[in-house]
Amino acid sequence: MGKLGYSRVDLVSLGADGPPSKMSEGYFRFLCPNCGEMRATVNPRNNLAHCFDCQKNFNNIDLLLTLDYDFLTAVDLLERWLNEYQTRQAKK
Repeated sequence: MGKLGYSRVDLVSLGADGPPSKMSEGYFRFLCPNCGEMRATVNPRNNLAHCFDCQKNFNNIDLLLTLDYDFLTAVDLLERWLNEYQTRQAKK
């Protein structure tokens, strides 16, 4: 659970529903939906992404919106991933 009493779904969890991505040098990198370069990286401390080419910043909702999800669908998807994550954590 996070500081405010909720778990978070990180950008890495987007998987196939997110942009093309890879792990490189210990960082999750993905194709920036703004500029198309593979220079967007997730900061694991705050779960925000930043593209070092176009300087655009992304959070989970922003990223899904740029991938043509509407807001409610993006929230539903993140909620599903959160529920799946919490289920896996409960089994540990």
